[in-house]
Amino acid sequence: MRKRALPKREIRDLNTNLANFQLDVKATVEIVEDTRGTIITEEGEPVLLLHQDKWFPTLQTLNKINPLKKITVDMGAIPYVCSGADVMRPGIKAIDEGIAKESPVAVIDEKYGKILAVGISLFDSEEMRKMEKGKVIKNLHYVGDWIWNFNKQP
Repeated sequence: MRKRALPKREIRDLNTNLANFQLDVKATVEIVEDTRGTIITEEGEPVLLLHQDKWFPTLQTLNKINPLKKITVDMGAIPYVCSGADVMRPGIKAIDEGIAKESPVAVIDEKYGKILAVGISLFDSEEMRKMEKGKVIKNLHYVGDWIWNFNKQP
């Protein structure tokens, strides 16, 4: 695992590319590169993850502010989503309006409304509603993965 502190100039440049979240230029911001992926931490807390040259908020960030559209899954889907499985259409209970294809979404449970995962929509919300089966969300980061446990590592 490699860590590198980001200078204020790089933080400002990164902030211009972020739509719904801004890094604090006064905070200690680091980029962490690992064989499993690349993240940005702010004061040691994972806040962004890199996927195909795009930055996405981590679950830790979404628990503070959630600018993402939501997909609600039934309780039976939770163990699969929290093991890294992609979200399948039969497990979905509700789909927010206005989800665009290939946009980031928050996956939440139907009982408590807790965020379980961050994913990429493979279809827009209208297409998802028409579907009865198949994969609809690619799971990028979930409760219990290495990013979630980043601060808990020795």
